[in-house]
Amino acid sequence: MTPGSWSGEWPELVGGCLPARATAEVRENGTVRRRITALATIEVPRPPDVALPAIWDIKNIERCEVKADHVDVHPIDEQRGTYDVTGHFAGVPWKGRFEYETDARGFHSRTAGVPRAEAKVEGGFLVTPLGEGECTVIHYEQYVLAPWLRPVAWLVVAYLGWSMRRELRTLRDLVVRASSAPDGSSIALAHS
Repeated sequence: MTPGSWSGEWPELVGGCLPARATAEVRENGTVRRRITALATIEVPRPPDVALPAIWDIKNIERCEVKADHVDVHPIDEQRGTYDVTGHFAGVPWKGRFEYETDARGFHSRTAGVPRAEAKVEGGFLVTPLGEGECTVIHYEQYVLAPWLRPVAWLVVAYLGWSMRRELRTLRDLVVRASSAPDGSSIALAHS
């Protein structure tokens, strides 16, 4: 799912998080791709124009993303680029390169170096206004599971639910602290 490709209605969320779900896709060549999709939301007591800079600052993935220990960002222009991540997924070391795009609604990334349809990992953030001076941040992640992970898909789903809620709380706190800086600068605390 890319930020601009989904046009349905958002499902009602319970407790700010829609449970992750696993789906199977049978491809033309007969192979089966197991996909896990997770969606979580949080209300942020700041307007979208205050929350969005924290989302557009790709280096903040390192500060918010539970699965990322270190992020190196390689911008192509103001809205696109790649980033390299090293980290741990449920304690298992991993690394990857991702392409990213930002727009007026948020951020989307996917596995780099492969056609969109072959991306093993996708995710991002969408920001929507919520009353005066508030917004909702919607976070989504999607993974194509390796065959050896399929028997424990339920563990991956549980881990994603926990990690995404934690990431959103960290992002909310980052936005609130940054916007409360004495000089009003969100950059001052976003990079501290």
